[in-house]
Amino acid sequence: MKDQNAQREPVQLRRRVAELEAECSALKETASQYKAILETTVDAIITIDSHGIVQSFNAAAERVFGYRAEEVIGNNVTMLMPEPHCSQHDGYIARYLETGTPRIIGYGRKVNGLRKDGTEFPMDLAVGDVVLKDKRLFTGIVRDMTEQLLLEQQLIQASKEATLGHLVSGIAHEVNNPVSIIGVHLTNMMREVKNQPVSAAMIEAIATIQRQNNKIAHIISELLSFSRQSPFKPRLVDINETVRRAARLVKNALKDRAIVYRAKLKAGLPKLWVDPIGIEQVLINLFDNAIDAMPKGGILTVSTAHEPDASDRAWVVIRVEDTGEGIPEADLAHVFDPFFTTKDVGKGTGLGLSVSYGLIQKHEGRLEVSSQPGKGSAFRICLPIDDAVRQL
Repeated sequence: MKDQNAQREPVQLRRRVAELEAECSALKETASQYKAILETTVDAIITIDSHGIVQSFNAAAERVFGYRAEEVIGNNVTMLMPEPHCSQHDGYIARYLETGTPRIIGYGRKVNGLRKDGTEFPMDLAVGDVVLKDKRLFTGIVRDMTEQLLLEQQLIQASKEATLGHLVSGIAHEVNNPVSIIGVHLTNMMREVKNQPVSAAMIEAIATIQRQNNKIAHIISELLSFSRQSPFKPRLVDINETVRRAARLVKNALKDRAIVYRAKLKAGLPKLWVDPIGIEQVLINLFDNAIDAMPKGGILTVSTAHEPDASDRAWVVIRVEDTGEGIPEADLAHVFDPFFTTKDVGKGTGLGLSVSYGLIQKHEGRLEVSSQPGKGSAFRICLPIDDAVRQL
């Protein structure tokens, strides 16, 4: 009997070892699958322990925050947060562990994240609480909301422009006819009085009326340009040449204001499918605004570059920067709104930037602004590179 039991034991042991090996292999395969899922998901996934120390940081998190995983794992997650969240985070975890009352955990919330380069960005954050045998983990799922918020702003802007466009078009057409008739009669009147014994004061008065009437005609022209859906005629264009052509048109204005023009145009940029007239109009609008912002002189810098974004989409970026008066922070959110202007009354209709914004939207691009009062403004035009062009 002893011999039989002794013979069975190695067989049972081998069978158990085989079962454990199979279970271990299955666990490894499952772990490998979960790791592959974590590394290929489009959302950033970060796990931290109860002390806020990062335990895992997937590939999407690397793309969103700009850090490599090894730079973050082992450090406090507050390195990914701007103030005031950075200072408050550890206290928040402590309160949650003590009271069990969540503020973010179990819910989604829109907050700002902090990239490696120091820039803040809007993100959607959802946090889950995982209780294990010997420790507690928190899993954060982060989605970068930059593009979505930008699209929402563009839709709001497009809606504003569509509504105002119909109203403006009707008003401009109604006013344009009498202004044109007044202009014709003033021209005839000026021709007649020059041959009559009329005082110089009377001639100057008529000339003043003519100038003001021409000003009204110019404003109407801008209103019609804003409301009109002008034909979009894209073709393959060297964007640097478009910049040079626009700069030549404001050369005299720059000289009159003692403004130094600097061009930093990147050689070898891919050609773009754009409407050259439309892009030129945008650039001239930006140049004119920069010139107005530097009444005592300054520096106007225009640069071009080839820049991929976080999703690896390729863009050609045009920057127009000035050293002028800058734009107050409260006004930045409104600079692309129709009829909004920071200029004195009578010096602008507030349509130039709105029209420019619409033109860049037609190109499926972006027009962005940043500014510091007293130091100047910077406008950034992002134009997409067509996939077919990228293959050339």
